[in-house]
Amino acid sequence: MDVIEYQHLPETPFESLLDLRGQVAVITGGSSGIGLDISRRLAQAGARVVIGSLARERTDELVDEGLDVHFVATDVSCREQLERLAAEASGQGRLRIWVNNAGIYPLKSIDEVDEGFWDRMQAINTRAAFFGAQCAQAQIRRHGEGGSIINLSSVCGHRPMANHVTYDTSKGAILAMTRSLAKDLSRHGIRVNSISPGLTATPGNLEPELFRQHQHNRVLENIPLGRPGEPYEIANVALFLASPLASYLTGTDITVDGGWLLHGS
Repeated sequence: MDVIEYQHLPETPFESLLDLRGQVAVITGGSSGIGLDISRRLAQAGARVVIGSLARERTDELVDEGLDVHFVATDVSCREQLERLAAEASGQGRLRIWVNNAGIYPLKSIDEVDEGFWDRMQAINTRAAFFGAQCAQAQIRRHGEGGSIINLSSVCGHRPMANHVTYDTSKGAILAMTRSLAKDLSRHGIRVNSISPGLTATPGNLEPELFRQHQHNRVLENIPLGRPGEPYEIANVALFLASPLASYLTGTDITVDGGWLLHGS
């Protein structure tokens, strides 16, 4: 019987574990909220960041900070625009990282949801993530070096909340999609993982109407760490998943929720 000698992979030097220089990273919806901090953090690690979003919003803040950040106007609900975004990003260097961050968070009770509301939620939160990953992996494979796709889910994909049925459904689908994509793309060296933030102190989450919903659902009192998360804390996990630190991690969801899911309700 032939003996097959195992070939160990070389260990990444410690000083390079968070070094993304020479890599291009796309962040959809990366001009505001959590996406803005992900864009900032990956750029700080040396990546050339391409933001795909409908509006520039706070993109210029990152440019003013001296970071290598570029904006491409993109409607993520349109596959053709996602394909153009991926092609433009790949044209700027080695596309290795794609973050499906774009999402919307309107709330309606079950009796208020109509077809248009349902379709728009799924188009932006779910369909865009799939077609973003589809377009990304085609460009990542061109370079033959593998890469990392990161999907933004939510604790609401793990546990339902009142008046969240459309949102909860879209984020639950992201969890299943992440696992399936990880299995399909592993042979190309492309890792696929997701992040499930809990209540995060973004401008949208702090709007009075939405904040009242959080109070109604007793979110704050059920967070063991006693506070909302900061956007940069979600961005730190995205950096981890994009970096060599997570080289053996795929098909996994990381909850960043201050321990909220520890509660049974």
